[in-house]
Amino acid sequence: MENKILRTIPADIHNHSTLSPDGFDPPMSMAERACGLGIKHFALTDHIETEKFDSWDYAGAVEKSYGTFLEIKERFAGKMEVYYGVELGQPLFDLPLAERLLAEHDYDFVLGSTHRTRTYPYLNQIPDSEEDRRRCLDEYFEEELRLAEWGKFCSLSHLTFPLRFISGDFGGHEVDMSRYSAIIDKILETIISRDIALEVNSSGIRKGLHVTMPSVEYIKRYYDKGGRMVTVGSDAHRVSDVGADIPQVLEMLKDIGFGEICVFRQKQPIFISIQEEKL
Repeated sequence: MENKILRTIPADIHNHSTLSPDGFDPPMSMAERACGLGIKHFALTDHIETEKFDSWDYAGAVEKSYGTFLEIKERFAGKMEVYYGVELGQPLFDLPLAERLLAEHDYDFVLGSTHRTRTYPYLNQIPDSEEDRRRCLDEYFEEELRLAEWGKFCSLSHLTFPLRFISGDFGGHEVDMSRYSAIIDKILETIISRDIALEVNSSGIRKGLHVTMPSVEYIKRYYDKGGRMVTVGSDAHRVSDVGADIPQVLEMLKDIGFGEICVFRQKQPIFISIQEEKL
């Protein structure tokens, strides 16, 4: 039964290895797990947090990443398509660095992410007051909008990320999301107009939020506005999470009306059927 379910995972293109400061397993082990699950399109997207670039050996990890990609690509040729990826966090915090890295490395796939705001350096340590929670989310969505307007990436990663810590099992706080409706609409409209994909990130399901990031409400809103470019990723930081909950994500996308997801080669979208099982 497990193998039948796992064949429904055509892609997982958001994963982290020990080339990220918070990764637990080596790159090849992550890829071996993906191939073993029958995943046909795979990317490691190890972190670059621009404002922390000198606080960890990001430079060394970045230099290793291309050779690692080539090794994985050769190892799984004919079994799994492999893409050269990166998750670029807070690029606007150090725009010259972000644009230099993008110019120097020929990534297939770039995730654009916001993991902190100008006031809140750790979104997993949000203060308890309702005023602080509102301010944090105000800043977060404003940063996401600026990121979308900059637009030099392929897919907007885990929209609604702070909710994983504010609500759900971690924070337990209710959030009136109507306050952010207008700016979320603007973010979605901006990525649609710039041909940037919306990532549906499954990690919220298993990490206390119990829903994807963003949730089905915002994915439907994206679809209703004409958005058709979605990427899917487990956001795995360990071997055991590769592909996690993606079958559930795909069923949700089909229910909304999507027939395809996309991956990126040389930053150009390639559409693949949600039902795809063969390379």
